[in-house]
Amino acid sequence: MNVGRGLFRAWVLISVLWIIGAGFVAYTIVAPDTIRGVFQPAGATKGGLNPWAVDYRKPFYETMRSPSAEKLSVQFFEVQRTDQTQWDKDSSMAVVEMPDGSRLYMHDGYNDADKDYIARQFWDQRWGRWGYAAGVVTAWAFVPCILLFIFGYSLLWVGRGFGRS
Repeated sequence: MNVGRGLFRAWVLISVLWIIGAGFVAYTIVAPDTIRGVFQPAGATKGGLNPWAVDYRKPFYETMRSPSAEKLSVQFFEVQRTDQTQWDKDSSMAVVEMPDGSRLYMHDGYNDADKDYIARQFWDQRWGRWGYAAGVVTAWAFVPCILLFIFGYSLLWVGRGFGRS
């Protein structure tokens, strides 16, 4: 009887089932928010003011920098569900529907050139979001399998130490 071969075959079977199940669950959890989620650009303020310190009663471009004119690199953040429902009713927010199903909320004060520039940057960064999602799904699927192999092989190694020479 070869215990090592049997344990290896059990590990292969368990790993395949785990990779399929955990990969599917991880994808259904990660993909909606990471790939097809709802995002907003980080606005660049003049003078480096924090967004909560900006006087939004002033004209928009008195307090905000123009991303297209200054060729700024725009960062994007996920929109919380409470903000999303509030912004759907807010006329000061522009919504851009992307081809991959994601949505981009940005302030309506941006001119058309800035809106296009921000949307183009968001679309160009989609592969980074896909890469992040793939990394998370891969970690969920493969790390437990590797740890199980290491644990099982360690037990087998210890068990072989008690055998006859």
